[in-house]
Amino acid sequence: MQLKKELGKNIQKYRKLNKITQEKLAEMIGVEINSISSIETGKYFPSPENLVKISNALKTNLANLFSFKENCSCEDYIEEINKNIKLLANDKIKLEAINNYIKQLI
Repeated sequence: MQLKKELGKNIQKYRKLNKITQEKLAEMIGVEINSISSIETGKYFPSPENLVKISNALKTNLANLFSFKENCSCEDYIEEINKNIKLLANDKIKLEAINNYIKQLI
């Protein structure tokens, strides 16, 4: 099923962004490492409880894990990021947090 594969890709993407190994993620949510591998390859769909644990461990929300964007270009992402940042134009604390996160990625 396509949903399982897309979800798995997003979990893998956020895991790597957070510099977490499959083994560490498995430990954090209380499952076997082969479960994480099966989830990321789309062979297995995590339980609702484990989905919440995964999103918490990966410091993202469930909506991001289920956001599937096909064929997005770098320009598309830049445009979306700029729109989101404009929504926070008056929130210095969140802007600072975003800036610090971006610096960590670079």
